[in-house]
Amino acid sequence: MSAWLLLGIAGLLTVAYLGLARVSALLIPLVVAVVLGMIFHPLVDRLARVSVPRGIGAALVMLGLVAITASAIWLAVAGVIDQWPLITEQVENGFARVQVWLGDFGLSLEGVRNLWESVSSGSGAGSVSGIVQSGFSSAAAFAIGLFIGAFLLFYLLKDWHLLREWTGGHIGLPEDLGGGLIEDATTAIRRYFWGLTLANIPVALGIGVAMWILGLPLAATVVLITFVTAYVPYLGAIFSGAFTVLIALGAGGLTDALIMLGVVLVTQNALQTIVQTKLTSDQLSLHPIVNLGSTIVGATFAGLLGATLSAPLVATLVAANARVREYYRQNAEQDQRDAQGAEE
Repeated sequence: MSAWLLLGIAGLLTVAYLGLARVSALLIPLVVAVVLGMIFHPLVDRLARVSVPRGIGAALVMLGLVAITASAIWLAVAGVIDQWPLITEQVENGFARVQVWLGDFGLSLEGVRNLWESVSSGSGAGSVSGIVQSGFSSAAAFAIGLFIGAFLLFYLLKDWHLLREWTGGHIGLPEDLGGGLIEDATTAIRRYFWGLTLANIPVALGIGVAMWILGLPLAATVVLITFVTAYVPYLGAIFSGAFTVLIALGAGGLTDALIMLGVVLVTQNALQTIVQTKLTSDQLSLHPIVNLGSTIVGATFAGLLGATLSAPLVATLVAANARVREYYRQNAEQDQRDAQGAEE
């Protein structure tokens, strides 16, 4: 019986995973909107307490999020464009140095050039057309997902309490228990991102201070970009690290770029992992091993979204289990007291 039960659960999870993968274009914006609603609906509540209508408050919060995101992207792009001539010059100089070093050992970079030429020669009109079509399809899917996510987020922020109460009463559980489970999930998400924010501060400041010590430009911009992109697992670290090294290469040369590469690797892979795991584990009352393991499993099965939400999901399940047990324990004790009162 236990073996068949485990097989049935595994089959159900497999079917659910495949089904969700089919609707990921709609699921991902929905999940992101729900998470943002959990985090930022208190801001709409505060605006409502000072007589700002909830619709206007939700729109203001969304405009603030858009402004922060757009500012980070603009600063990154402007910084690269500003340093691009120097970056190009330093890359060419570095390439020439590498050729000289390899020449001392009887090696060359001609193999890399030949590989690039062979790849480039295979890009005919058909492949270019395929690339254009693929890029257009990706852009259209991104635009549709962004519109759906923004639409959902607005109404989640505006009608958060109404939607929470309705959902709590329609999940097949007693209304007070269902509402408590939703509150547990909201608390876990907010605590996780609060711990993540605290962990991002020393990492961003450490990289910015290193750039300031080396006399490199755009240190404040690097701090902002590192802090903002740290909320995107893996890709955020790659993007901010590449931006930092490119600025160092363009403004300071190969030596400064290598120094900043070492600083980025140490802070983002060692310092951030240790601090983030400790802080988020404390916020969610999870052991660091459970936190790290859930992140690995989430990234394996659901990519970036799974890596981001795996730890708060595990914390929510733990809290939900405790709440359900306590709820039914109290009900059992109440039924026992009622039975004893009836006998008396």
